[in-house]
Amino acid sequence: MPIKRFFKGRVLFTIHSVSGKVLGFGGRTLLADKNIPKYINSPETDIYIKSRIVYGIHFARKAIAQNDVCYLVEGYMDVLSMHQAGIENTVASSGTSLTQDQVKLIRRYTNNLTIVYDGDAAGVKAALRGLEIALEEGMAVKVVLLPKEHDPDTYVREHGSEAFLAFIRKSQKDLIHLKTDLFLDEANGDPVKIAQIVKDIVQSIARIPDSITRSLYLKQTARMLQVEEQLLISETNRFLRKKAGDRLSEQDRASVKEQPEIQQPQEARTFTFHLDEPQERDIIRLLLENSNFEVEGENAIGKILKNLQDVEIENPLYRAILNDYKVHYDKDEFLSQAYFINHTDPAVRQLIIDMLQTPYELSENWFKMHDVVITDKQFLVKKDIVKSISLLKLKKILKMRDEVEAHIRSLTQSKTHDNVDEIQMCMKELIQLQDYIKKLSADTGTVILPANK
Repeated sequence: MPIKRFFKGRVLFTIHSVSGKVLGFGGRTLLADKNIPKYINSPETDIYIKSRIVYGIHFARKAIAQNDVCYLVEGYMDVLSMHQAGIENTVASSGTSLTQDQVKLIRRYTNNLTIVYDGDAAGVKAALRGLEIALEEGMAVKVVLLPKEHDPDTYVREHGSEAFLAFIRKSQKDLIHLKTDLFLDEANGDPVKIAQIVKDIVQSIARIPDSITRSLYLKQTARMLQVEEQLLISETNRFLRKKAGDRLSEQDRASVKEQPEIQQPQEARTFTFHLDEPQERDIIRLLLENSNFEVEGENAIGKILKNLQDVEIENPLYRAILNDYKVHYDKDEFLSQAYFINHTDPAVRQLIIDMLQTPYELSENWFKMHDVVITDKQFLVKKDIVKSISLLKLKKILKMRDEVEAHIRSLTQSKTHDNVDEIQMCMKELIQLQDYIKKLSADTGTVILPANK
């Protein structure tokens, strides 16, 4: 059907990719007829896949990175009004429930997501469940509920951008706490409903990958629900064990389908690498010192960014520099060292100057302490940047292996007899870590010697 007839009687909104290419259109009806859909979109194609699209991301990504927060609204008009009001770090999920692909796209620019719901949005509680995917990706999620008579479009046009931002600062609530408040009001003191709330909230908290953050949420939630913290901890551990068991079952099923000669390590178990501070610094140094290089016909920056997809940079200064590289790389723009030496942020300027004054070297000392022999020395002088990143990951995996082994020893020495399941789960995780170590060892030219313990 010609696009003119398909969108007849509708206002068109152009949907762009993150790089600015036109992927499709959204059409809003001009009629008040409730029997026809308010919005329709272009049919899905190989390039327009709705679940992977974040409306407005091409225009918002720079502001998102600069402000280190993304405002997620529901409709196209909400995005346009927010941008016109100067709140450019705003996007929409194209009328779909938030998907993992959309979350990962936003996470390229910030770890902070604030969802702004219409005041009269139906089924807010049900919608909140869909946001847990952002928690699983390690994002800090806050929610704002507008007054009943408003949506972002009408609120910002009526009150202006300053009042809108002030309302967000005052009204935003952490996702976990908002769910707890809403569900408690609904339970109205019913013990059976409260028990279900406990399970629901615990499952949300268990999705958070960082153990320290989980612990803080459990402590605060126990206080809000007026239940014992240990009860929530036990319930969380039970959910995590079940989740780990389900993941292992999926791996077992997948391994049956593999060809015997492939012998690939189990990739269903993925890691998000939270590197140590010196390793994060090494990542930034790799970016700085390899801007002009090509690897296998591809710009080195692109190679580095691809190999950082499973790495979470926690230092805000390093993360800001990495986001700069991502934003400019997506726009095919070159970033020189001079860009950062003359950066508007004095902290960035000083950091870059300090780094460039110190020669680059990936130290062997840590590996010697952990009985690791580096057989391929070339990466220690940055000639192979991809392997250098794998070497940093290997250091992290070895540390994780040591922690799991120590935990197994403590469990086996414990006088408690009900920890058999936990020991088995740890043993399975240890096997998975060993598989990952083998893969990274092959990638980096290292030999792991048996530890003398």
